[in-house]
Amino acid sequence: MGNLSGIELAIMIVSGLIAVALVVALIVQIVLIIKYKKFNKTPLANGLTSQQTARSLLDANGLQNIQIKKLGFFRRILLFGNHYSVMMKTIYLRKNILNSSSVTAVGIAVQKACLAIQHKNKDKSFIFRYVLQILTLFTPLLFYGSVVIGLIIDFITNFTGIPTIIGLFVGIGFYLLVFILQIINIKVEKKANEQAIAVLQTSNIFNEQEISTLKELFKLYIVADVIILVLSILKIILQILKIFAKSKKK
Repeated sequence: MGNLSGIELAIMIVSGLIAVALVVALIVQIVLIIKYKKFNKTPLANGLTSQQTARSLLDANGLQNIQIKKLGFFRRILLFGNHYSVMMKTIYLRKNILNSSSVTAVGIAVQKACLAIQHKNKDKSFIFRYVLQILTLFTPLLFYGSVVIGLIIDFITNFTGIPTIIGLFVGIGFYLLVFILQIINIKVEKKANEQAIAVLQTSNIFNEQEISTLKELFKLYIVADVIILVLSILKIILQILKIFAKSKKK
């Protein structure tokens, strides 16, 4: 440890924090899965299904054009879960959610309907998230493109190392878009959660116990998103430290 430079020590510390965050993320994910399944077996007292409740909310807000469909195979393999698609103007729900009358099913369906309402109302955070989602699809391509361009310029200028470092920083800049997206995503999802809770409370669709259960589930989702955000920050810091470490060796 005594022979380590400040940057090398920082890399070790950040790497350790990433490992800890990954363990915490795994634990939260396991708890979330357990709660999700448990609450999905807890029937609503009024017996309404997720599709009926979401459809009623959408129609009441003038969104008769928004469809509610079962999540298909291809969307599942693309790692999409229950979600609202802006392009398709459709709420996609998993098979075990679509026609269920459980706390999980109705709560999630209403939350996705609230996202559709945000879209209709042109909510600034929602629109910004959608734009960033499109941009971040190209993040890996932009990152490697920046690095390759830096290397090419480096080759032309007899390997000074500066163009490569600049290329890496530009590439990391594109990954900052992912970081910003995650911040906006937490804000949008949290707002939709609160809207869903308010709708279910004021319409008396959920009783107090069911509201409490849904709040617990929504809280776990936000915690999981925050951990992903922390991991992104740590990974960006680690990449910057590695760049400095490489530049010092040259």
